[in-house]
Amino acid sequence: MEDFFIFDGGAHERAAPSRSARARHGNRQELAAGEPIDIYHWAAVALVTALMCAVLGYAAGTPALARAANVTSLVFAAMGGALMASGVVRSLRARIEAGGRLSVTRLPVAETR
Repeated sequence: MEDFFIFDGGAHERAAPSRSARARHGNRQELAAGEPIDIYHWAAVALVTALMCAVLGYAAGTPALARAANVTSLVFAAMGGALMASGVVRSLRARIEAGGRLSVTRLPVAETR
């Protein structure tokens, strides 16, 4: 608390490290530019949100709120379906480019005796 009213700049730098200092120390994780986004995760998020909106539509007290929640549910369901379809298309394209076979890494499996 002693450094709170000192405005010479040194105390401020000690109290709040700069953005580049945090990045140098590695305590800040960011999404790499070439890292793929998990489409199935976001499809699941959209579909769960659609289900939640449908439940809220049935629990709504007025017809206007019920209609609004059901329309929102339809929008999120369409988004989730589109994301699922794009994930399936992407995996099919990867399979076609690989010549019909996808390379699967070999994992050690326990042997039965």
